[in-house]
Amino acid sequence: MSEQFNSFMSPVKKEVVDQIERLDLSTLQKLHLKLLSHCLEVFKDISIKADKEFPNEILLKNWCENEAKKLKDDSFSLLLFEQMNSAAIKLKNYGEKTGKYPLDLNLDDLITLTSLEN
Repeated sequence: MSEQFNSFMSPVKKEVVDQIERLDLSTLQKLHLKLLSHCLEVFKDISIKADKEFPNEILLKNWCENEAKKLKDDSFSLLLFEQMNSAAIKLKNYGEKTGKYPLDLNLDDLITLTSLEN
């Protein structure tokens, strides 16, 4: 399975990752930002196929099942869904607090969200 992970392509642009790396944050906060950025990009991709709506649990579960199939690991689907759903809830809640549609959140929003959590 390690070969499959080595060929993994992140939906997060290299410029965004570089910008996160330059921030004066702990390693854990940077990792959290990268993960939230990744999830947000995945949600945007899923939404393109779903009439631009933020992915509901059914769409997200289907996406997770498809990803697990790529890795030939069906048991991974549930774990992935739990983690992605957690990120979805976090982004939706933060979007509500800021008055932004979750798919319109940007890196500055994610930085603020991360700093509020710590």
